[in-house]
Amino acid sequence: MKVAFATTFDGRDVSNWSGTPYYMSKGLADGGLQVEYIGSLSRKVAPFFKIKQAWKKFAAGQRESPRHNVIAAQHYSRQVAEKLKSIHADVIISPQINPIAYLDVKQPLVLWTDALYASLIGFNPAFANHSASSIAQGNIITAECLSRCALAVFSSDWAARTALEIYGVDKNKVKVVPFGANLHCTHKLSDIKHMLTLRSRKTVKLLFLSKRWEMKDGKKVLAVAKALHACGQAVELHIVGCHPPKNEVLPSYVKCHGFISKRTPEGVVQITKLLEESHFLFVPSRSEAFGIVFCEANAFGLPCLTTYIGGISSVVKDNVNGMTFSLNASPTEYCDYIMRLMATYADYEALALSAFNEYETRLNWQSATVSLRKLINEII
Repeated sequence: MKVAFATTFDGRDVSNWSGTPYYMSKGLADGGLQVEYIGSLSRKVAPFFKIKQAWKKFAAGQRESPRHNVIAAQHYSRQVAEKLKSIHADVIISPQINPIAYLDVKQPLVLWTDALYASLIGFNPAFANHSASSIAQGNIITAECLSRCALAVFSSDWAARTALEIYGVDKNKVKVVPFGANLHCTHKLSDIKHMLTLRSRKTVKLLFLSKRWEMKDGKKVLAVAKALHACGQAVELHIVGCHPPKNEVLPSYVKCHGFISKRTPEGVVQITKLLEESHFLFVPSRSEAFGIVFCEANAFGLPCLTTYIGGISSVVKDNVNGMTFSLNASPTEYCDYIMRLMATYADYEALALSAFNEYETRLNWQSATVSLRKLINEII
């Protein structure tokens, strides 16, 4: 089966969208599909768009989004249609709305993504202050895409509900297939058991891995680390990807590593060591469509502490591969859970092994693309 993999950027570049399209398409290829890439598309908007954009920002503090623009989406789809003439694909797959929103071809279209526009407005800070025009066009483009798709596949139940409840998509073509971890992992159960022997029995090591301090609620993570210390529990907090506010005085048990690139051998070694030796990935997101980082943590037998919000509940299952808490959960609630587990280390080890099992059976790209291929076979 030949697949056309359509993205506005280069889907073969691991730096785009945190590597998700790269690992998604690689999973399809590793599963025996012939993948042809359609990407690096040019953007086109209406004349005077930038003037309108600047005026909206100046006059109303609103953002006129070139990404959520009907003319831009139509131009993307025309480019995909043109490139399809020389590919002769059996099916077109895209993790994005725009490349296929106005694509009218004989082959079935498959959208495989983590969120739809309506669910991101008022939820994801990146979509804040969109103008009324952008909101209207964002919803139009999304509806056009969903109407053309033979399959609308989402990484979480949360995203799927948006398709059903807000956009009114036929339930027969809405499916849920979680994403996988964006890393090359060859761990076996024996490797995870060895990692557990490396983890301290006395000092709880928390790993906060995020580029966004506020959106991922680094303040809550820091408060929990301080609360654990105040209770007499030895603790280390490792912060990777971002820095706390400059006016924040950090205790000696908080280690800031800054940004660590997974594209360098040194970076891989450093992140791998942190994942192996930490007890919990602690990312209490205030906005999250899915959370690839939780899949990656589970690949190291690392349970996740996070919030019950967005698509996270399709990744992290309570007492299976971590625990989800309410947005308003107090540091004490987190502390109680952590200390209860650590008091009986066998319980922690069981959770860690269960977390790895979730990665091995569900939260990896091989499993994900096998599931997607079964769905595609039903429509071809």
